[in-house]
Amino acid sequence: MIYLALAMLAVLVTLVAAIWLHHLFEGERLVSDLLRERRLSRKTLRGLDQAWKAADKTDLVVSLTTIPSRITLIETVLKGLLDQSRPPKKIFLNVPDHSLREDVSYDIPSHLKDLASVEIVRGPDHGPATKLIPTALNAGPDQWIVAVDDDRIYPHDFIAIFEAATQTHSDTALTMAGWVVPEDLTDRPTTWLSNLRESPPAPIRGHRQSGLRPVDIFMGVFGYAVRPRFFDLSVLADLSDTPRAAFLADDVRTSALCKAPRHVIPCRSLSFLPKANALHYKLTALANLNRGNGALEDRNNTKAIRHFANRWHVGGAKQR
Repeated sequence: MIYLALAMLAVLVTLVAAIWLHHLFEGERLVSDLLRERRLSRKTLRGLDQAWKAADKTDLVVSLTTIPSRITLIETVLKGLLDQSRPPKKIFLNVPDHSLREDVSYDIPSHLKDLASVEIVRGPDHGPATKLIPTALNAGPDQWIVAVDDDRIYPHDFIAIFEAATQTHSDTALTMAGWVVPEDLTDRPTTWLSNLRESPPAPIRGHRQSGLRPVDIFMGVFGYAVRPRFFDLSVLADLSDTPRAAFLADDVRTSALCKAPRHVIPCRSLSFLPKANALHYKLTALANLNRGNGALEDRNNTKAIRHFANRWHVGGAKQR
């Protein structure tokens, strides 16, 4: 019995250590995230929309886009964005008239069209940057816009944390995770050691910070907040001379064009990939394209940060 008890204790300690390490490196709270996903699956989008109407909302708006093969799954992220301690003023879902990436039109589910909390905005396809560009063009110069990805569930206090940060850092682009451009302007896979040390280009995640941390590039996967006046909007919306690598690596391009300093803000946890439909999300992830053929020189992030080499002020080449 003693040996069995010791064995069970060892398993428990190992499990706790594994969960702690996962949180340290990824910012995810495994048990809490599983419970949050389960609770959201039991709620209806219509019910959350009704609750949003009566809620005390922030002045922030949320902006995102999607691709045709994912639009039937967009309900998951919308639920997470509505189930907030401080909900957004509005959610703008930017849906192109035709998808350049998948070369098909969108079949928008009818139940998304009647939501008071969500406004579907049609227009040209700006690539992944469609998550921000249409909303930035249509909003007032001082409107805070929280840009997010379409394959994540965001924490319950996600909007509230951004709201608090925007009140004290009105002239700073804010993100829950970002990265510093390496001195050799080369993106590369991270290792456990580079992640532990937060060495460029490893992500600097907000759950490990006690204060603001300057970065070069904000990460839409974890969410970032910007104001239209941080950009020359005519330049932001003009992708005619943008190399394909920068067109696809939208976080790099948008960060490069952002005239405001960019900082990671402290938070308790980060967004996570829903376990339901996880395989589909992974198979359709933009990262599959951005990795190129595997060579460091062929990575879209590498090409994009070199294209905007003179825009980096935290990291990047030191000879400027």
